[in-house]
Amino acid sequence: MNDFDKILKQKLQDYTETPPPEVFEKISKNFPKRSFTEILSAYKYQLAASIVTIGILTATIIAVIPSDNKPQNNPIQPTAELTNNTTTNTPATNAPEPTSTANIKGNDNDLTFIAENTVHSKQPENKIYALNLNDTAICGDELVIENLDISNIKESDGLVLSKLASGVKLSSKTYGEHKLVMTNGSTVRISFAKQEKITAKVSKANLCYGEHLIVDVSGNAGQLSWNDVSYSVKNQNAGRYELSGLQPGSNNIVITTGTGSCDSKIAFDINMSDKLKYSVTTVDNHCSGSNGELLVKADKSVMNYCRINGKNISNNGSFTSLKAGIYMVEINYANSCVAYDTVLVRDRSYLNTFFESSKDAFNEKHYTFRNYTRIDDSENMQNIDFEWFINGTAISTDYNLDYEFRNNGKYVVELVARTDECESRYSETIGVMSSDFRIPNVFTPNGDGIGDEFIVMYNGALSNYDLSIYTKSGQLVFHTQQPDKSWDGKISGNNEASEGVYFYVVTATDENGENISQKGTVQLLR
Repeated sequence: MNDFDKILKQKLQDYTETPPPEVFEKISKNFPKRSFTEILSAYKYQLAASIVTIGILTATIIAVIPSDNKPQNNPIQPTAELTNNTTTNTPATNAPEPTSTANIKGNDNDLTFIAENTVHSKQPENKIYALNLNDTAICGDELVIENLDISNIKESDGLVLSKLASGVKLSSKTYGEHKLVMTNGSTVRISFAKQEKITAKVSKANLCYGEHLIVDVSGNAGQLSWNDVSYSVKNQNAGRYELSGLQPGSNNIVITTGTGSCDSKIAFDINMSDKLKYSVTTVDNHCSGSNGELLVKADKSVMNYCRINGKNISNNGSFTSLKAGIYMVEINYANSCVAYDTVLVRDRSYLNTFFESSKDAFNEKHYTFRNYTRIDDSENMQNIDFEWFINGTAISTDYNLDYEFRNNGKYVVELVARTDECESRYSETIGVMSSDFRIPNVFTPNGDGIGDEFIVMYNGALSNYDLSIYTKSGQLVFHTQQPDKSWDGKISGNNEASEGVYFYVVTATDENGENISQKGTVQLLR
C-alpha cells in the first residue's frame, strides 16, 4: 500500500475535476483488503501522510476548476438582459443574435406589438446553476438556482426562499442588491432590477411610399432609443412618435427602454411599398365629340385599379369615349395606396360655330347675320365650308348672310360649319313682327368670349319684363326682371348648370303698351 498514494495522484492528474467513485474503486481492486485495525496499526504514519496528500490534491483540483465556475468577489456586473419581461443570464460568448416574437392585435390600421421571448443565450429563463453561482444581476424579482440544496444557504438577506425539486427559487420584494451566505462561508451577491413594461401601437403595418409611421408607446417607459439612424424620429407629444424616412421594403423597428442591465425591447417589421412607376397617355378628342382616350400604364403586379374624376373605374387603366377636358386620375396600387395625377384630353379640330344677328334700323324685316365661327380657337377659316338654313331650307353658302324676310312670323336661322372631319351647328329663332324678341337656340358658357351668355335681345324699350328659365323637370334655374341681364349658365350664381335643353318663358310690355311673350327651348353646350 506504500504506492497507493502515488498511483492515486498519478491517476488524478488526468482529471480537471473531481473524478467519479468508480475511479477509486478501479484503483483499489489492485490491492488486497485489510481490516481497519491492521491498517491503522501498521500504517498509521502512512495514513496520516495520505490524508495530508489528499488535502493537497483537493486544493489542486479546486485550483484547476475554470475561473468562471468559482465565486467572485468582484463588483456586480450585469449579466441579464430583459426584453419585455423575459430575462436571460450569463450570455454565452457565441450566443445567437437577439430574436423577437410579437403579439399582434387589431387590423392593419390599429396594430399593437408586445415583444416576447428575446433570446440572448441557451438559457431562456431566469436560472443559474449551483456550479455557476456567481455574483449576478437579475431583471425582475425572481431567480431559480438549480442543483442547489436549500440547506446549503445559511443567510438570505431578506429574500424569500422556496424549495424546488430542481433547486431553490429566490423571490425579492424589493429591488436592489441582496446577499446569499452559504454554509461553506462563501457569499454571493444578487441584484434584482426593475423591469420596464411597454407596448407599442402603430398606425399601419403596411405603408405607402413616402408615408410617415405613427407609433404610440405606452406603459412604464423611460427614455426610449431607436435601433436605426436611417429613419428620423420626431416626438409629437407624450408617448406619440412620428417616423419618417423609412425605406421601401421591410423596415425592422426596435424600441428600447430601461436602465441598461434591464432593457425592455419591442421589435416589429413595417413594410413600405415601392414608389409607383407609371405613365399616362391620351388620345385627343376631335370634332367636339366623345372619342378621346386615356391610358394608364403601371406594373400590373401592384396596380389594383384606376379611376377618373372619382367615378369611372378601369381595372386595366384604359378609358375610352371621353370628351375633351381635364381629368383627375386616381391609381390604386399595393396595399390600398393611391397616386394622383391630372391630365388634359384635348379637343382636336374643335369647331365653335356662332353668329350674331342684327336688324336693319330702317327695315325691320331685313337682317344681317355675322359669322364668328372658330376652329381650334383660331381665326383661320380655311378649309371650312358654311351653309345657311332658314326653317330647314338651305339658302346660302356665303360666310356671312344678309336676308330680308317677306312675312311676319318666327323663323329658325341655322348656320352649319363643316370640315373634312367635323360638323358643327348654331341657330337662333327670329321673330319678324312689329315688336319681336331675338332669342338664341344655343349658347356655350365656356369662357371663350363667343356665345357665353343667354340674352334676350329686343329693339326698343320694354317694361314689365320677366324672364324665367327651367330644367326639363320644371326646376327654376334663372329668373330676372331686368331686360339687360343675361344668364351665364350658372345656378344661383355658383354651380355650373349641366349641358342639355332648358325651357324659357319671357314676357314684357313694349313701348306701345302691347303685351308680348315668347316660350321656347335653348340648348346649353360647353
